[in-house]
Amino acid sequence: MPPKKKKTDTQPVKYSGFVLTFEPERTEWLAARLHSGRDLADSFSALDWEFERRELVLLVLSKDPLAISAMAMMERMHGSGGSGKLKMRMSNPLTFDPPIRAGELLLSDLEAVTCTPETMKRTDNPTWECLLGELRASRPAASEAIDQLIALRAEERRLLGQSNRVERLNEQRDGLGLSLDIAELDKGKVLKSLKTENIETASSILDLLDGLPIQERTLLEHDARIFEMLLGNVPSKSAMFSDDSGKSVRVHVVDQTAIETVIGIDLIIYSTCYENLLLLQYKRMEKQGKGWSYRISPTSNINDQLDRMDAFRSTVPSMPPSPATLWSYRLHDGPFYFKFCEQFRPDARDDSLIKGITMPESHLREFLALPEAKGSGGGLSVGYDNCPRYLSNTEFIQLARVGWIGAGPQSISLLKQVLEASAKGGRSAMFAVIDTPKKKSASGRGKKIK
Repeated sequence: MPPKKKKTDTQPVKYSGFVLTFEPERTEWLAARLHSGRDLADSFSALDWEFERRELVLLVLSKDPLAISAMAMMERMHGSGGSGKLKMRMSNPLTFDPPIRAGELLLSDLEAVTCTPETMKRTDNPTWECLLGELRASRPAASEAIDQLIALRAEERRLLGQSNRVERLNEQRDGLGLSLDIAELDKGKVLKSLKTENIETASSILDLLDGLPIQERTLLEHDARIFEMLLGNVPSKSAMFSDDSGKSVRVHVVDQTAIETVIGIDLIIYSTCYENLLLLQYKRMEKQGKGWSYRISPTSNINDQLDRMDAFRSTVPSMPPSPATLWSYRLHDGPFYFKFCEQFRPDARDDSLIKGITMPESHLREFLALPEAKGSGGGLSVGYDNCPRYLSNTEFIQLARVGWIGAGPQSISLLKQVLEASAKGGRSAMFAVIDTPKKKSASGRGKKIK
């Protein structure tokens, strides 16, 4: 591993990437999929190596003769590819057809600078720059694409900073990502298209998505009834995301107050398939020692919010129930959830959601009555150090995706009262309508029906 840069150094470290080769079976697998244009994934055992958020790799997929078959960007994925291994995704592959043979390069020994997922070795900068120059010279038609890939590695798609504006935009970004994940749409494609240079002028996360077709940014008429019942006739910005499978997410962001002055965001999710409503309130945790926690003082506004939710819960049973359908059963029929969020991590991927603790209101209320919730300095707290049971992003998404949680449509009028009280407190709202096809058999879950 090259020596780390000393703090006294003032010159930026020049970037260099990797020249990767693989064992024969894996090489054959990667080569077969390279021309599909899809992302590739592999596991890396070099745990002592410090990977950057994005890396560039030259892929040596031809051994006889030795040749560079492609160039790609590599990013870390969630989870692991095995015990103690990193899972890495290779995207935006630039294929050299035919592959560039070692004999075409001035570099005397290409094999000497190659490494494997088990023996990761970063190429030194002079050699890396020389290789890139020779790739451009050998394949002039690919020169512009090489430069675009280099520029893509350096692009910043995250919303960085500690201001209220950035915090609110990150919450809206998370709400958008959650909604897309619940609908099983391509969250990464959307979040990686954010125009972060427009942060200072954006009034909502949708202002950072200039690539959306204009016709998809119109408030669709069949959302208007529920939208107005929940949030009133207020200005909003809208966008629609869909694919060719019939799934769509329509997002509406209330545009009432300057985004840097609002207290937080309520994410309202409505599924047309399951007719269920979810309301997610965001709370920002703070770093306490080695962990994250959210402190609740006796005067915290979360106490008022819980009181309003309690009134809601006591009123709902008196409402007439809706007729039972294939889609109506719930494991938990409360609409209110809290997401206690970590602050944004500097190493987070472009398409990652905010990590944190998600709890339904009833669970939070029960937890706060336990002795474990009492903080050492007085008051109450929710954090990783005292709350081992909560929903991760993945668990919340899985439950919401198949309609196991959320209130039915008979709760809309009462939910409106809670949202009106939140609005008076300066909270903004994002409303996501998730449209997925209703399939009346298990074929919708990938089961073959004979």
